[in-house]
Amino acid sequence: MHLLVLGGSGRSGKLIVEEALSKGHSVVALVRSPTSFPLGARSGLTLVEGTPMKREDLQKAFAASPKFPDAVLVALSLKRMSDSPFAAVDPSNPARIMEDSVANAISVMKECGTKRLVIMSQWGAGNSFGSMNLLFRGMFSHTNMKHGLAAHNNLDEETRKSGVDYVFVRASVLADGDAAPIKVYPDDGKGINFLPKVTRASVAKFMIEACEKNEFVGRSPVITN
Repeated sequence: MHLLVLGGSGRSGKLIVEEALSKGHSVVALVRSPTSFPLGARSGLTLVEGTPMKREDLQKAFAASPKFPDAVLVALSLKRMSDSPFAAVDPSNPARIMEDSVANAISVMKECGTKRLVIMSQWGAGNSFGSMNLLFRGMFSHTNMKHGLAAHNNLDEETRKSGVDYVFVRASVLADGDAAPIKVYPDDGKGINFLPKVTRASVAKFMIEACEKNEFVGRSPVITN
């Protein structure tokens, strides 16, 4: 398959790119600075400079290979003042950076005939909020984590109306480490344990599989290890 990755420079995004390449797929990554891309030059990888906030940059990324992407993978997140999930959102973030980036991607997907859109979402988004215990509900309602959840809720609502074949991968609490066996819960997260975690590498593997298979099209599975 030929894949386009948005957010490929991030901690999760670079693992998605690596996983795709390891499976023999070709990848275009739209990045702000190709010279500082953490993976460097790789066979099967094309780096395109730009931002998904600009539709013309996305058009350039779609046209960077002889064929248009079979799927678009999104690993975008709000930039924060530090790596802490509780840190304040960086004021340099454009308003609706995640929502408008995905809206631009959907527009170009329709223009180019690309059907599949796989978005790295989070546990708590949409109807999975009810599966959170009181501790997590409090954190995502009353700390700076609420901003990211609000963006994912907007993405969830707006993408469902777009007509593309979407998959929202609702990752539980992110952790470092190797890919491990994944437990898949319903879209509403019913049955999830009290302190669920999933490694970023596991999420990357699941997202590539969501491109390769049709099992989760139109769904928003909650995943843990």
